[in-house]
Amino acid sequence: MARWLAWMIGGTSGTRNARRGALVMLGLMVAVFFGLAGRLYDLQVTQHEHYSAKRRANSTRTITLVGTRGTIRTEDGVALAQTTFSGASLAVNPRVVPAGDRAAVAARVAQILGRDQAWADELHRQLYERREKAYYNIRREIDAETAARIRAACEAGELPGVEVRAIETREYPLGDFAAHIVGFVDGDMRGQEGVERALEKYLAAQAGRRVITVDALGRPLEGTQDWVEAPRDGADVQLTINAGIQAIVEEELRACVEKWDPVTVSVIVMETNTGAILGLANYPSFDPNRPGTDAAARKNISITDPFEPGSMFKPLIVCAAYQKGLLTPDSLIEYTPELKVPGRPKLISDHGHEIPASEWIFHNGANCVPVSTALVKSSNTVMTRIGLMLGCRDLHATVTGMGFGRRTGFDLGGPAFGESAGRVRPLEKWTVPSSIPSLSIGYEVQVTPMQMLNCFNAIANGGRVLKPYVVNRVVGADGRMLYQAAPEDLLQTGLTRQVTREMMNETLKRVVSGEGTAGSGALKEYRIAGKTGTAHKVKQGQYSSDKICSFVGYAPADQPVISVIVVVNEARAKVLNRYGWRIRHYGGTVAAPVMSRIVLRSLKHLGVPEDSDTAPVVEAPRRD
Repeated sequence: MARWLAWMIGGTSGTRNARRGALVMLGLMVAVFFGLAGRLYDLQVTQHEHYSAKRRANSTRTITLVGTRGTIRTEDGVALAQTTFSGASLAVNPRVVPAGDRAAVAARVAQILGRDQAWADELHRQLYERREKAYYNIRREIDAETAARIRAACEAGELPGVEVRAIETREYPLGDFAAHIVGFVDGDMRGQEGVERALEKYLAAQAGRRVITVDALGRPLEGTQDWVEAPRDGADVQLTINAGIQAIVEEELRACVEKWDPVTVSVIVMETNTGAILGLANYPSFDPNRPGTDAAARKNISITDPFEPGSMFKPLIVCAAYQKGLLTPDSLIEYTPELKVPGRPKLISDHGHEIPASEWIFHNGANCVPVSTALVKSSNTVMTRIGLMLGCRDLHATVTGMGFGRRTGFDLGGPAFGESAGRVRPLEKWTVPSSIPSLSIGYEVQVTPMQMLNCFNAIANGGRVLKPYVVNRVVGADGRMLYQAAPEDLLQTGLTRQVTREMMNETLKRVVSGEGTAGSGALKEYRIAGKTGTAHKVKQGQYSSDKICSFVGYAPADQPVISVIVVVNEARAKVLNRYGWRIRHYGGTVAAPVMSRIVLRSLKHLGVPEDSDTAPVVEAPRRD
């Protein structure tokens, strides 16, 4: 150190200045060296990925490889929704169009498409504004001749960055067939309703990429190896819907609409012992290929629109009395065509469908009828007496215990699909004069067709309220099973097989015969067990003359295979019978014949053997 200081201050003044200058120069060189080294480290290490990406962007071109959205099929293999690649669209990668060629490319494209200079100027502007983008759709669809001319120009090097792409189209080959189950997709291939929406994560394809090396003009370089990330196709979905039964349901629904001119109709066919939906259709409907803007037509009213069920509700009330040991089918209960409930100003009446006096039994000083006969004849007064025996608390527990007032667990239901829980008023708001008479005959409670069928189905299967489902399985593009449905209980009703399959089943078979309200639904081939419903609609705050006519049941009655509900909302047509008299609108005249035809055709389609002992067919239907 001392020697260095001596060297610096020793010698003449000129010598010392020269030495200091040399040291300053050396210091500057060292600083520059370390600065360059630091910058080189920053470029080569710190920002390596950034500049590598920029190099790749300038020397490569990424092509999106489109996967195929999964197919939706019925349980017997009929395609209801599928993806096709047909037609052609015109696109460009603005990033690889040389700046000096943008005007020429725009002019050439305009020429081929037969567009004017103003259109070409607009394309030129788009190419400039999107110069950092990798994709711009010039025209969504071009004809085959135009596509061939574009391809030829591309091969000739006249249109750098321009390409013709196949159009991905979601097709619904059968149009409105099972539309409320299948749903539809939007322009970006995202599910909007039905299975398309509920299973979007399975059906949607995952796009892949192909990266190619290009020259300064964006042309692919020969001899270079492409990097490919293959697309992943969407999974295929198999429904529980049986194509044959669905076709039967829709044909009979259309016939019902043509005959009765209703506001809406809903029909559901359920597999009795599993809860699987074999067929479901609503009116009005829509074509998923052209879903339109009518939200009402796209609504699945079988789960969204609750209604007062009327007499369809009566078997559930009677089942509760059977289960509690209060009554049996042969129990005698007092019968009067009218009944006054204390505190209720309006009489309960069987007006128009009184039980004939010939069927009354005088017992303990009163005219009586068996409970089973009262249900077969759909007596309002007897059902009210049974409701009074149960009381508000037990009656409320029966209604909620059957699943009313809650959603069904349907796999295409829930709040996301607008499924209604129906309406059951809280117990504290029930009163004996109002609630018991109303509930006993199917008023002051609102149910959806799916709820009503699901709960009535518990009579058919021995007491289980099952979760209805329509998605059977999901299979990935690689063949792996991604989902497999299985029957699942929504709740246990507490009803025994003795109550449902012995006591109630025999009564419900009589309903669909010459004795009951659904004689028009009787078949020679199969015994049907079921119950009609006719409920007046509330309009402007009061009950009107307009009705909801319905029928719910199952068949074959002694070994049920399917359960079916038909709900016809406000039949408006004037239909005459063969004698020229107008047919009045009741569940037994409007809905029961539709249900019976669906049952007959469906059981034949499934190969179910005919019953050996069948009920007589009654030509003149009786009212509910």
